[in-house]
Amino acid sequence: MKGDKDIRLIRLLDLLYILTGNPQGIDPDKVAERCNVSTRTIFRDRRDLERLVGPILMEKGRWKVEAGSFLPPINLTLMEAMTIFIAARLMLGHSNAYNPSIASTLLKLNSVVPMTLKAQVRRTIEWMEKQERDVRFLRNLEALARAWTEGRQAKIWYRSLEKAEPEERTIDVYFIQPMALEHATYVIAHCHHANEKRVFKLERIKSIELTNDHYTIPKTFDPNELLGAGWGIMVDGKAETIKLRFSPEIARVAEEATWHLTQEARQELGGSTIVTMTVPLTVQLKGFILSWGEKVEVLEPKELRERIAQTVQKIREMYRKK
Repeated sequence: MKGDKDIRLIRLLDLLYILTGNPQGIDPDKVAERCNVSTRTIFRDRRDLERLVGPILMEKGRWKVEAGSFLPPINLTLMEAMTIFIAARLMLGHSNAYNPSIASTLLKLNSVVPMTLKAQVRRTIEWMEKQERDVRFLRNLEALARAWTEGRQAKIWYRSLEKAEPEERTIDVYFIQPMALEHATYVIAHCHHANEKRVFKLERIKSIELTNDHYTIPKTFDPNELLGAGWGIMVDGKAETIKLRFSPEIARVAEEATWHLTQEARQELGGSTIVTMTVPLTVQLKGFILSWGEKVEVLEPKELRERIAQTVQKIREMYRKK
């Protein structure tokens, strides 16, 4: 029953709070007493909690969480808690899969948000638990996070789009960036094979092995400057000024949304809106324009306008085939 699920989640929150508040360990019977349940139930709750936050140790008959497993507690304002909740919801839409790190984040968040928000957090956790797990993605993401935070080189077996089999690469992880539009996560890294900075799609990494060789991220590397200059994850190529005409039906969308830092919007007399941006002409930009169909027209540059026209012609030819 739904009410039983709510009570279970609250108990798991209480158990997590008790364990983190007793770093020296606590007797399971005392935990059961504080949670007002039987010892048998609290052992079952422990197993469920471990699925979300990792191992709970047993030392000299006491339960305790491993030192360093959790970051120090922080105090959150209402708006800070809301920001974390919205970000977690965004990540759910990004992956469409069960992620225990997001689940545990929400579980902890539920202990500090107002009662009116607790129900929404619990519903999100319950919905997450019904989704499939992408075990390889989660394993690789954790390995890359360790490589990044510990400054350790990683060997990856990567299958690029044009290759049939994965190839071995040694990389220094500089940054990990999710891209909501593509439902993908990218790794910006120095590739030792190419001896230059490259972008790797995490979903194409088959396996990862951390080495004992260390690296330092160059002080000149600025992910915000790098990503802010491009459109999406692809930042190669010379930035050019582009002009797009949004038809009157969707002109307000162009005025409301900010797709790029250089974006400027100007409304025309007929109701349409001209959007001007300075970005490289990437595949992602082309896909963005085509996604609007006949409601967006490329005015400048001529090269981009011709690319879009050629693609539209090929689409027409494809759909004419029987």
